Amino acid sequence: MTIDYITLGHRIGYLRRQKGISQEKLAERANLSREFISMVENNKAGLGVDSLIKIANSLGVSADDILVDCLEHSVSTADSELHQLLLDCNETEEYILTQMAKVLKEILSAQGI
Repeated sequence: MTIDYITLGHRIGYLRRQKGISQEKLAERANLSREFISMVENNKAGLGVDSLIKIANSLGVSADDILVDCLEHSVSTADSELHQLLLDCNETEEYILTQMAKVLKEILSAQGI
């Protein structure tokens, strides 16, 4: 399977906007140029592994979260409702929700669900 650079660029733009980060700020954090970020998001330039890692780290996401649309066997939960809920949480909220999810999972398993 080849990389779909159009979708890859759209995913990077989506994640960047979701986090409220400008192209300029992302470029600064990733030590890349704003022009390069724009070109990647608009499918005018390809993306190497080094740049992908820099962008993923700068966005605070995994490379799998960026590549999810290009992978045949992704285990990413980036688009799950639960993941999106946890992104908005502070540390205490995330801990409580995670513990609740674990307990609920145990109950469902015990019920054979």
